[in-house]
Amino acid sequence: MGYTVKDLLESNNFSEMQLISDDSGIGREIKGVRIIEVPDMEKFLGGGELLLTSMRAYEATEEDVFLHHLKELDKKQISGFIVKCCQRTEHLKRLFDILMEFSQEHHLPVIEISEDLYFWGIIKHILLQLCDIETAKLKYFKMTHDNLNNILLNVIDSRESIERIFFLISTMLGNPVGLYNADGTCLFSSNSETQDFRIEKNIAEYKSGIITRYQYLCQKRKNTNYIEYIKKLNIFERQEMYFVVSEQNEPLRELDFIALENIIITLQFSLIRHVLEENLEKRHLRDLEYRMLNGSLSNDEENEVAGMLGLNDAEIYRVVTFRMDAIKNMEKFTNAQIKETELVENEIIRYLPREHIFLQTNQIVYIHRETELETGLEFRKKLEKLQQTIQEFLVNRGVEIDFLIGIGKTVTGYHELKESFKSSKIALKYIKVIRRIIGDEDKSVIDSTKVGFFYQILEKMKDINQLQAFIPESLNKLRQYDIQKNGELVDTLECYLNVNQSLKKTSELMFIHYRTVSYRLQKIIEIMNIDFNNPAEVLSVRIGLIAIRVLEVM
Repeated sequence: MGYTVKDLLESNNFSEMQLISDDSGIGREIKGVRIIEVPDMEKFLGGGELLLTSMRAYEATEEDVFLHHLKELDKKQISGFIVKCCQRTEHLKRLFDILMEFSQEHHLPVIEISEDLYFWGIIKHILLQLCDIETAKLKYFKMTHDNLNNILLNVIDSRESIERIFFLISTMLGNPVGLYNADGTCLFSSNSETQDFRIEKNIAEYKSGIITRYQYLCQKRKNTNYIEYIKKLNIFERQEMYFVVSEQNEPLRELDFIALENIIITLQFSLIRHVLEENLEKRHLRDLEYRMLNGSLSNDEENEVAGMLGLNDAEIYRVVTFRMDAIKNMEKFTNAQIKETELVENEIIRYLPREHIFLQTNQIVYIHRETELETGLEFRKKLEKLQQTIQEFLVNRGVEIDFLIGIGKTVTGYHELKESFKSSKIALKYIKVIRRIIGDEDKSVIDSTKVGFFYQILEKMKDINQLQAFIPESLNKLRQYDIQKNGELVDTLECYLNVNQSLKKTSELMFIHYRTVSYRLQKIIEIMNIDFNNPAEVLSVRIGLIAIRVLEVM
């Protein structure tokens, strides 16, 4: 005689088990073990199996149909039932009574376990009693595969599917499991008491002892007494995630790593599906948000979109535009540029609220809700610090991209967001001009409220002739001289005025000798007949220099 129901009861491996039928059938041999997943389970049995059920598979089954299934199961000479005591509806309670009556009549043992005891520990134990280890691995592989696939095929919503898979995984492995992003933030977990994840210095490769297609890492974190097994997942080569099993309850054994073979591939498939669905939804919202910002929605449509985005018509907002400018001639819409922009978006999300950040080709847009707790200056300082952080991130990646930030003007209500967005783009449009004017080639954060001249005058002047009218005749003469002689007198004049007419600072910034600056200034005075002590004349020349720089970018 092989392994019997009596042997299982006397094994003392599961103290929660309780025989609730008489003991007339406990001598039956267990030839297999299966979870009842569908009402007509008899179609999938070979015979002699011990069946595990919570009765939920029969929720929609009529009493006479249920009795018919029991008769068909008896023909398969099943060895008995293990039932969870969780029949909460009157219908399931009645079916349970029918099961007990049938079992009594046909001498089928019925074992009851508590609701919080999961089947997978029992399955692993029985398989190891019935088979050699290699056969047990094959059988367990198929069982875990079938159960995981059952969720994939029958749960439509991708998030719900992942949540149910995580619950199932934790019951299979007997330990908590979690999924974390590259920053260590928990995305999904089987445990309600989630905590952030981090990789320790003592992390090492783990060899599971079975032939596996996956490599795992393991570590023991500070202040914990359990091991974590880690599998790095890479979704579309763009999103890094970490699947983590925390060995808090019991050690992982060979059959658990067999289950992990199915778990990893199921997780990858589920996450790809979830990311695709999330991206489609996000793209739809991005399109609506962008249409709101560029003013292509009607007033009623703006109200509807604002409701979807959680925007209020009484709150104060500023639109911030982040732009990626290739230092070399990199095309804006290549896969490489778009990938870098996506990576930068992920970095920005670490510092700013995720819900109002969206990517649009080579730019990222953020709708900032102002509060009394933060002044405009504090907000600008925060963005300046963010710009430095992102720029360092790009430099460390070896990417030659200039990361620029344009801050739009303050507006009240979402209907005016388009004005703030427009001003943020204007700030970026003239950033090269502003850098030249203020003498700071590294200036990368421009507040539109600080460049009113450009917004009020130059942006409204699309006619080149109107701009040229701002250039004094004497300055035009200097430009013509530079063109003819391939000179740098205009640049020297601009730099000299930017540093409050300091010869020393001009020579330092232009990397030329002090005497060279002096010679050039004499030439400038000779050509322009300019009086540097006349504030009105200097102001006119400065405005003309601004107009020249704007003409260069038109």
